[in-house]
Amino acid sequence: MLVLLKLKIPTQAKSGVELAPDGNNLMTQKFSQPLIRVPKRGRWLFFTGTYISGGIQLKNKVTLQLEKVRCCKGSENYKDYENDAFIFGKDISDIAISGEGVIDGVDCKNPNGEEGFRGPHCIRLVNCKNISFKDFTVKNSANWAINCRYCSGAKVENVSIRGGHDGLHTRFCEKFTVSGCDFRTGDDAFAGNDNRDFVVTDCKINTSCNGFRMGCQNFTVKNCRLWGPGESFHKIQKRNNMLSAFVHFSPKDENPKLESGNWLIEDVTVENVDHFYMYNYPSGLWQTGQPASGIKLNKVKCSGILSAFNIVGDTKTDFDLSVENSSFAFRDGASYSDSLYFEGVKIQSAALFSASNFGHLSLKNVVLDKQDGAPLMDCNSGSLLVLDEVNFISAGNANPLSVKNVKEIREGILRTSQRVLQN
Repeated sequence: MLVLLKLKIPTQAKSGVELAPDGNNLMTQKFSQPLIRVPKRGRWLFFTGTYISGGIQLKNKVTLQLEKVRCCKGSENYKDYENDAFIFGKDISDIAISGEGVIDGVDCKNPNGEEGFRGPHCIRLVNCKNISFKDFTVKNSANWAINCRYCSGAKVENVSIRGGHDGLHTRFCEKFTVSGCDFRTGDDAFAGNDNRDFVVTDCKINTSCNGFRMGCQNFTVKNCRLWGPGESFHKIQKRNNMLSAFVHFSPKDENPKLESGNWLIEDVTVENVDHFYMYNYPSGLWQTGQPASGIKLNKVKCSGILSAFNIVGDTKTDFDLSVENSSFAFRDGASYSDSLYFEGVKIQSAALFSASNFGHLSLKNVVLDKQDGAPLMDCNSGSLLVLDEVNFISAGNANPLSVKNVKEIREGILRTSQRVLQN
């Protein structure tokens, strides 16, 4: 049976283009010619079969349509790729990749790549706009699955990522919406700095690194589930514990310009992740470029964590945090002390909730649950601390709250109790 690869073009065009798979041979050149000849709008349609290619370069107003049970598979030889990517686009607009097929990066190794082995990104876009990614799966990406830089106006819908490194990595991008996606990565699921106006909803996130390593102005995450341990091992560190749900990201060597703020995290569940939120502006790894300013949490439920918040803010810029209708429970049976490190930097406190150098910190209708003798909440050097309807559940042999050098404290109803542990 002849299996065809068709380039679907508008009805006003005089002719179409048909290509057949070529066994285990590369089809890079055959793919490139139809793309160059695409008229104003075109759809590149993959039918049943496996198509092996080196680097593919996208053009304006083209859709790659991967139908179900189709696979676009990368070459295993890094020399077959240009632009450090399997699928690459630059300075183009109105582009799309859709369909229920698979893009397989085959973990292509580059001996001269990052960390001595990282190969091409699966999808890499630079200065592109009006982007649509929908329904397909990326697996075995040799580097980041989707790498966007200076891009705007993107919709990522129902995309799955399995294995590889970072999932969606965006730098200097704006107006991205991500919905219904399922990212299960070896490295950060979402990452990037100097982004603006991002919305992530209804996603499943599992990783052996961080769920969101982000710097973004105007960032919303709703109706998402994050859980560990990671299903794909971290290739460098050979581990699969999920480090954090959220961590600040502003690498100084990228010359970041934007503070990260106006975050809303709502209706989110987190299970068996080491830390919920990490922010260390003075000395955190890749956190020292620009500070974070404000985060609001509502209806967040965390269980099986080692810490809820570890915050060391900027003494010159107020960091504001509001947490409402949420709960944070320590991982039963785990051992945790203030000698632990996060990405090479010592954690300042063993408290479940630790914050220093902050502006306004508010907890309303919040449960903090940790069964050991250390304080559950440790606050130092801030302007305002508001606590109302806060339930401290501990072993009962320590003061649950430690506060130093906070200018104003407003306390409403505070409760302390002890949870009975099951044998």
